[in-house]
Amino acid sequence: MSRNFELLKQIESDVGAKDQRMPAATARADVKPVASNDAGEEEILRLVQSTFLSTNGGAPQQVVFCGVDSENGSSSLCASVGRTLAANCSQSVCLVDANLRSPRLSGIFRVDSTVPSPDRSASVREQWVQIAGNLWLAGTDLLTDDRGSLLLLDPLKRLLTHLRGVFEYVLIDAPGISVSGDAATLGQAADAAVLVIDANSTRKLAARKAKDNLDVAGVRLLGTVLYNRSLPIPEWLYKRL
Repeated sequence: MSRNFELLKQIESDVGAKDQRMPAATARADVKPVASNDAGEEEILRLVQSTFLSTNGGAPQQVVFCGVDSENGSSSLCASVGRTLAANCSQSVCLVDANLRSPRLSGIFRVDSTVPSPDRSASVREQWVQIAGNLWLAGTDLLTDDRGSLLLLDPLKRLLTHLRGVFEYVLIDAPGISVSGDAATLGQAADAAVLVIDANSTRKLAARKAKDNLDVAGVRLLGTVLYNRSLPIPEWLYKRL
């Protein structure tokens, strides 16, 4: 039984049967609380350090960020993590907008969601938009087939394998798990996934079902991020994260 499943079960017992939403101020050892404003910069840095810059070895290079519902904070979190990771390492970082229905990640950076260009003969970096010195962004077209649907698992794996030779880190923003199966497919092709739970709107039953769907698909779930919390967490509690 994974730590994340235990986390959700603990939340269920803490909230009680009458409360059908995730508690805004819940914090556990495997949850990285992330605020929705500048106050969350420290938490974002901690998330980046523990996920990508760990000295223990085995850190993932390609990670999918996905929420539970159609409206979630995965795009904002993915963008913030990408910026922070690029600012704290010299290696190349790429962000991929894989939310075919609502390309929010592209909107955050004010980039056309159809990037890369149709010229497939160009190099990968020529097709992508350079956001900063070592930070790049690709729109939804990178991972779609001729019909505009997400690539099947095998060609998706081949594409991500190719990207390993171009970018050190690849962060993928996926649609909510309740919206489509794209997040699970992307998680199978990538190294791991991070599940984003909105503290103000995600229902606990939906969060548990989303986690179960990732487990069934064989996706390695790194952790659960509590996003958009409205109540502060005291300093002594941060030390437990």
